[in-house]
Amino acid sequence: MKSRFLKAILTAPLVPFAAAAGAPVSNKKAHTKQPKLKFSPDGKFRILHLTDIHEVDPEMDDDENRDIPRDKSAEAVNVITKSIERTNPDLIVFGGDNISGYWEEFTYDYISKTIEKITAPIRERNIPFAVVFGNHDSEICKNFREFQMMLYMQYDNFIGSLNAEEMYGCGNNNILINSSKSAKPAYNIWLVDSNDYPYNENGERMSGYDCVHKSQLDWYEKTAEKLKIENGGKPLPSILFQHIPVIQENDAVEETTVDNPDALYEKGENKYYALKKEHKISGEMKELPSPPANGDRTQFELWKKHGDVKAAFFGHDHVNDFIIEIDGIKLVQTFSAGYHTYGDKRGGRLIVLDENEPDNIYTESFVIDRITDTQF
Repeated sequence: MKSRFLKAILTAPLVPFAAAAGAPVSNKKAHTKQPKLKFSPDGKFRILHLTDIHEVDPEMDDDENRDIPRDKSAEAVNVITKSIERTNPDLIVFGGDNISGYWEEFTYDYISKTIEKITAPIRERNIPFAVVFGNHDSEICKNFREFQMMLYMQYDNFIGSLNAEEMYGCGNNNILINSSKSAKPAYNIWLVDSNDYPYNENGERMSGYDCVHKSQLDWYEKTAEKLKIENGGKPLPSILFQHIPVIQENDAVEETTVDNPDALYEKGENKYYALKKEHKISGEMKELPSPPANGDRTQFELWKKHGDVKAAFFGHDHVNDFIIEIDGIKLVQTFSAGYHTYGDKRGGRLIVLDENEPDNIYTESFVIDRITDTQF
């Protein structure tokens, strides 16, 4: 279900909500007419996936005297800007952990400044964009997600809402891409909130990461069936974006020994893993994927059942940059775009859809060079 906070603000305009929440007051309300997406005359549609920006404003008051290098912010904005110039996208999707919401000093004002900063290169070019949230976007305060979404919703080139209907999480939506030849949808994009951490009945945080909840899966099934009916009884081809990967990624690896030259060391488990011989990987798996802690396998199985999801794109594991196909579905991870986190390279991923060959999804990741030689 939605949080009590979210239910309380759904029927109120943005300005009273912001004032009541102690947030900076904006005179601009969320726009109601959002951009419509359409395949180009050549039948192609280009998407830029940027994930784990982890941005935080360097001007943030820091009671613990932690250093927030200004160059890190400049480098992150450079990644966003150069990625746009490189890919010429029709849509940009932020893949979660868009801001570093775990800083104790984070306030509504700094959230607003940070979102303003990372969206500036996109807004200047008036490119449609959407977001999903990660586990760190609102780690200090649960209300931060709804506030962030309402900030995004003020921008005329943003596509999304608090939720498509009553369900768990924030930002669960689907976006339709119309055919180049008509106003009929030819493709669908799922935007799913993979949430953050599991909590027990006493509200205490448990170990590991949360999963996509049943109410979200129910919404997916209902909407997928509706789109199928509207598409003449055939599943509407779809791709999906969420932050935390599904556990089926780990089906492609098995425990191994330290003498395996392809071994990955998982510190938390003190074990070594390697890709199973029957699975092929394109790209690099530099750490074991981090799926939900409860081991739930339902989401992926529902994708198979409904037959619409051709590929799913994740962030979360900052150094992973790969494509694995399992049961006909491509599972894709994109490495970090921002510098307030670990990793040895920064960049994004281009995705090209073809309305004439919906199963043929082209995707490539790319690295953006730094603009400074500062050692962080």
